[in-house]
Amino acid sequence: MEFEEFKEKIVKALDKLKIDYDNKKIEKLWIYMDFLIKENKKYNLTNITDESEIITKHFLDSLAPLSQLRRDIFNKVLDLGTGAGFPGMVWKIFMPEKSFLLVDSTLKKVKFLKLLSAELEIYENLEIKHARAEKLGKDQKYREKYDLVLSRAVAPLNILAEYTVPFASNDSLLIYYKGPDYKKEVENSKKAFNLLKAEYQDELELNVPGLKAERYIVIYKKINNTPKKYPRRNGIPKKRPL
Repeated sequence: MEFEEFKEKIVKALDKLKIDYDNKKIEKLWIYMDFLIKENKKYNLTNITDESEIITKHFLDSLAPLSQLRRDIFNKVLDLGTGAGFPGMVWKIFMPEKSFLLVDSTLKKVKFLKLLSAELEIYENLEIKHARAEKLGKDQKYREKYDLVLSRAVAPLNILAEYTVPFASNDSLLIYYKGPDYKKEVENSKKAFNLLKAEYQDELELNVPGLKAERYIVIYKKINNTPKKYPRRNGIPKKRPL
């Protein structure tokens, strides 16, 4: 795919989503796609390698919530289980003024993101960290410090709650990307969110241009400090969900 075709596809979709952009942002997405494809041959970062699918299933899927969210209510964003940077790095491209922490427990993905940040010349207000959520969530430098916590395609909500809620500051939001079975996950995670001091706020259907699959975001709000015993030690949230 040539740059002009890529630009046409992205611009058409962003116009449909009513998301603001400029040429610099489009160029950074182009660099991102090219670098991802090249590095994926070495490190197997994603199963999605077709250019059109990267545009739809990674870039547009990541960006879709921005058409429905107020950006003025958050400044410090954590993307937990960011993988190859979806959605966190894509959001950073479109919101360079905001502070982002991208966390993943897989070292090769963290190394890729650090190389990518150099390729994109994104250095300010960006931290990329190799860590497990269970340990990092106990670290006072990171615990309850973020006014928006994101997670996409990481785990069911009853497990994900314990990974993510400890990072959120009071009155902040947590956003989870989910498929059509999200209602069952919401029901199964009520106890977990209650224990961790977050409550359900809303659900929004994402209209991702070119994507046939149903996509949603589920939104929670942090209402009080998470008890100090959470998150439990490595592996326990997954083995014994709350």
